[in-house]
Amino acid sequence: MRTVVNDNTGFTLIELVIVILIMGVLSFILVNILRGPMQAYLDVERRARLVDIAETALQRMTREIRLALPNSVRLSGSTAIEFLRTRDGGRYRNKGANRLKFNKQSDTFQFLGPLNNFATILTGGASQADCLIAPRTADCMVVYNAGNPGANAYAGENIAAITAKNPGASTLSFDLTPVTNFPIQSPSQRFQVVDTPVSFVCSGASITRYSDYSITVGQAVPPLGGNSNLLVDQVSVCSMTYDPGSATRAALVTISITLQDTNLGQSVTLLQQAHVPNQP
Repeated sequence: MRTVVNDNTGFTLIELVIVILIMGVLSFILVNILRGPMQAYLDVERRARLVDIAETALQRMTREIRLALPNSVRLSGSTAIEFLRTRDGGRYRNKGANRLKFNKQSDTFQFLGPLNNFATILTGGASQADCLIAPRTADCMVVYNAGNPGANAYAGENIAAITAKNPGASTLSFDLTPVTNFPIQSPSQRFQVVDTPVSFVCSGASITRYSDYSITVGQAVPPLGGNSNLLVDQVSVCSMTYDPGSATRAALVTISITLQDTNLGQSVTLLQQAHVPNQP
């Protein structure tokens, strides 16, 4: 008789248990080795996202603030900033038949050189109220906005509705009614065209942009009427300051915001500054 030997023997139960234990130990070690770099990568990604959101908001704010009419920036505390946004500007003729006359309530004058956004200037106003009160039917023309009593655009003292424009003759027409005339001539013969007031208001955990509301003497927070758009949320700290500058130095707006992701425990703080012309 011949004995048949079966070579297809398998693992014993003890061997399988030992293999499983060894694999478990190796997996535990591998997970602990990789956990730190993976967590660090996720933290960096979350912070980068917050930085990108904050930087985009600050760039949007400072880009518009640089368009502010000279001496029109004003603050309410440190959480709300308002300014009159310029659409265009240039120099007026101060001699000859087509000069800008400072003893006229309404008139037509010639500007020197081309205006960058002349085609987009809104015309059709019949009095000052048409550019001050929303919904406006015309853009505003401002001459020498010093920002003090007697030369304050918010008070309607040196701001007129643009009634017509003539690209062929390089002229603009204006109406100051009920004001009788522009009070002060610009030493540099400058004028600005304003299209809308703009406000950035920090409230709660967000910053909101307001525009296309009426120009008023006092600063309302938030502004009444117009359009409002959420600029950024997740805001935990917001601070705005304004240095009006001097005759030799431009005005300076400083904005600091802190964004926080409460679910992930991440926060970032960014600061940005914008120089604003203050020579009308």
